Amino acid sequence: MTFKSDLGAAFRSQSQPKAFNALGAAGGLSSLIPKEKRYKIENLFGFKRTRGDLILSLVMLGVALFLLWHFGGEGGWDQRDFPQRRVGKILKQQWVGPLIALAILVPSAVLNVWQSYRWTQKPERRHRPNQTLFEVLQWVKALEFLAYFIVYSYCVPVLGYLLSTLVFAVFLTTRLGYRKPRMLAYSLGTAMVIVLVFRTFLQIKTPVNIWLYELLPPALETFMKVYF
Repeated sequence: MTFKSDLGAAFRSQSQPKAFNALGAAGGLSSLIPKEKRYKIENLFGFKRTRGDLILSLVMLGVALFLLWHFGGEGGWDQRDFPQRRVGKILKQQWVGPLIALAILVPSAVLNVWQSYRWTQKPERRHRPNQTLFEVLQWVKALEFLAYFIVYSYCVPVLGYLLSTLVFAVFLTTRLGYRKPRMLAYSLGTAMVIVLVFRTFLQIKTPVNIWLYELLPPALETFMKVYF
């Protein structure tokens, strides 16, 4: 009886399915497919200073001061006309846009240098690895978008403010990785609103002699030059 019971127990143990053990000889299973990265909205606006930030902050402050030094002659300040009776005519003068830009850029550059200097003085951060070269390379990569702006400035006298803004809005949207039709529609809508606000309603001055507009019929050419 004992032999039969032992034989029956051994048969039942072999017939029952064994539990799956996820731990192997290497201590676990690893997947060859990398885990999908999910970016949160707050991570897109995250800001982290490193040692290279102080160098680039000083460079940007130098650029801001250089623009401020040449504002009088290059920004149109010498041709200012304050005795205008209408505020709209004053806002349309050449010096208004550069003045607003410098009023934001110069204080921001000074504040950024001060905050970057204070960051470097924190004792607990002094022993971290030096990432100056990495930071400089990241700022150099940003010059790509500066090149896009220069190309855009040369396209406006050829294609006009409207078409150039629409084309570059879609291009920059795709360059940043947003290629879904909905995002492209958002970029087109935003670009159109910018054109209507700044060119159609506020009548901000743009190049008048546009090559593409000169190919249109006279009435349509005048309309496009005035409003777009």
